[in-house]
Amino acid sequence: MSLLWYNRGEEKTRLWLEFQVVHDGLDGGSSKDPENQPPAQTFTCFGELPPEIRLQIWEVLIQPRIVLAACVDNRSKTQKHTQMAKRSTKRSIPVLLHVNHESRTLALRHYELTFAWKIPPRLAAPETSVLPAQGDARVWFNYSLDALLLLGELEPYDEFGFSSPMSHFFRKEDTSRLKHIACAFEELHLSLYEADSIFGTLFHIIDRCPAARRLLITTTNADTEARHLRLPTLDNVVQKLWRAFLNDTTCVNESLANMQILMISEDSLASFINYHR
Repeated sequence: MSLLWYNRGEEKTRLWLEFQVVHDGLDGGSSKDPENQPPAQTFTCFGELPPEIRLQIWEVLIQPRIVLAACVDNRSKTQKHTQMAKRSTKRSIPVLLHVNHESRTLALRHYELTFAWKIPPRLAAPETSVLPAQGDARVWFNYSLDALLLLGELEPYDEFGFSSPMSHFFRKEDTSRLKHIACAFEELHLSLYEADSIFGTLFHIIDRCPAARRLLITTTNADTEARHLRLPTLDNVVQKLWRAFLNDTTCVNESLANMQILMISEDSLASFINYHR
């Protein structure tokens, strides 16, 4: 969502994406207190098990992961990094890729490197001949299970007021395969932006992810306490806004018209996806 003003004397805007795995599915719900952890045990006969049994055990380690994609710019870098630091940071490479050849072979059937990105030319600074920032596909992702969580400005703008949806930074062939897409509630800025701007932002995300059955709006504890939310819920302000705007137009397809927008605690996101896998 772009602001309606700009200052030509501002520093040239530089935008980029950063990724962070905030949940790897391997927490197991164990205590975070080291003193209360059960003693580690070693099973030395694993290699002697039949291959089909070993593969079933490896499969158990393929759990839903949450990959955060943050849109960062040089004006708000500190703020965004603070938001990211409040969330867990897990290893970016799935553990099965590092155990042995057998586990890696299995993992490569599920995970792939993806999410190459590029800043649209309209947000580049043509007078300085600066090429748009871009990144290679370096994020391990399982399109069947993993979720992409969007953080940062959802429609970033440059110093001239030009904007572009963050969802368009990704390749369409990647976003079209996403089955689980989520957006941080704090980035909608309901008290700052007009309803039509919020609808436009949601539209770009949903339209870019046709394989997703629902858009998940994740909330933090601060969001829940401030708005007295009972989660998860479809009876939320974002879903109501979406339906209100769609009722005024006939230029939508069935998937857009029936899209569910579910508000859910960010801490419950992985378990929700695992339940609905």
